[in-house]
Amino acid sequence: MTNISIIVPFFNASKTIKTTLDSITKQTYRKFECILIDDSSTDNSNSIVSYYVSKDKRFKLFKQSKEGVVSARNLGIKKSKGRFIAFLDADDIWDPDFLKESLSIRNKQNKPIAITHSSYLRFKLKGKKIYSFFVNPPQIISYKNILQKNHLPLLTVLIDRQVIKELYFENHRPEDYRLWIKLIYIKKFESISLKKTLGYYRISENQRSKNKFKNLIRIYNFFGNLPNNNLFRQKLNTLNWILHNSTQRIFTKKVINKEKLKILESLLFN
Repeated sequence: MTNISIIVPFFNASKTIKTTLDSITKQTYRKFECILIDDSSTDNSNSIVSYYVSKDKRFKLFKQSKEGVVSARNLGIKKSKGRFIAFLDADDIWDPDFLKESLSIRNKQNKPIAITHSSYLRFKLKGKKIYSFFVNPPQIISYKNILQKNHLPLLTVLIDRQVIKELYFENHRPEDYRLWIKLIYIKKFESISLKKTLGYYRISENQRSKNKFKNLIRIYNFFGNLPNNNLFRQKLNTLNWILHNSTQRIFTKKVINKEKLKILESLLFN
C-alpha cells in the first residue's frame, strides 16, 4: 500500500536526475510511489527515467507539453495516491533516512503534523570537489516567522494531505514560497523540524533564482499582495526578508560532518 507520493518534475535533467532517483531508491522507508513528470525533455532524461520505471513498479512516468515546473508539480499531485506528499527536484538529493525520519516524528506525536522539514546542505560541484554549506531552519516554522524568508526548500518537507486537504501551486513565482504563505501564514498550519540533516540542495549555474535584483522586486510585489497589507508593512516585510537572507549567507557554516559528506559523495560519484 502506497503511503508516500514523491513528485519529481524534470526537463533536460540528464546530468543530474540519475543521482536524484538513486537517492530515492536507497530510501530506508519503502512504501512510496514516485511520480515523474517529463516537461517535454529533448535530451536523454526520458531514457534514464524509463529505466527506473521498467525496473521498479513504484516509479511512474507521465508527460506534459512544456508547461513548466508548476504545472508539472500540480499534475504530479493529481496523479498521486499517497496520504503524504514529498517533492524532489531533478538535481536535488535525499539522505537515505529522509522518508523514514519524516514519518517517525509523526508516529511519536498524539496528533497529526501538517508539515515537517529538515536541515539541509547547500552544495555545488567543481569537477570532483564538493563545496557544501549547512542550513538549519527554525525548529518551528509558523505564521510568526515564515515572512522572514523561505525557510522551506521543497526537498526538505513532507506534507500530510489528510491535514492540509487542498494542495496545489500557483503559477506565479516564487511558487513554493507562495504555497507556504498560504498554508502557514494564512491558514496557520505549522512545520516541525526533524532536527536532522536529511537533504542536499544543489546550487546550479542556471538556477531560476540567480538574478537577485529580480528576486527582490518579485518579493516586494509579493508582500504587497498579502492579506491586511499596507505600504508600511510591505516595506517592513521586504527589509526583514533582506536582513534574514543576508544574515544566512554571511553566517552560513561550511560542512564538517564527514558522515553526511560521505553519503553525498557516494551518491554523486558512484
